[in-house]
Amino acid sequence: MRLKEREEDGVTIFALSGAIDLHYVPTLRSLFQSKLNERCLALIVDLSAVDFIDSTGLATLIEYHRDAGGHGGIFCLAGINPILKAIFDVVQFDKVLAIFSTVAEAKAAINSGRVRPYLADEPAAN
Repeated sequence: MRLKEREEDGVTIFALSGAIDLHYVPTLRSLFQSKLNERCLALIVDLSAVDFIDSTGLATLIEYHRDAGGHGGIFCLAGINPILKAIFDVVQFDKVLAIFSTVAEAKAAINSGRVRPYLADEPAAN
């Protein structure tokens, strides 16, 4: 697993590649925790180069989404390739997280206010 971080128009983007699995999740959780500590207002995770995700990876994405909402942070996913789409369809991830085809679409949705922070008493997907 590799991660490249960049900032565009006030939005942090994590571009991941490889597998998000039991071996990488502690590192990813640590990176997410640093974003929580910084009170990151908007984070997009680009999964276009991710070829596998296991249940620990799925749980880590959901945990960050929930925790970021506590300080008004927005979280969404972009670049879901066909391998991940099959997994996300089975677990109905689109009902929990905002998912976009590209980082550009995700940024546009964030900047236009179409993606809101997760609130515990509201449905998560926007």
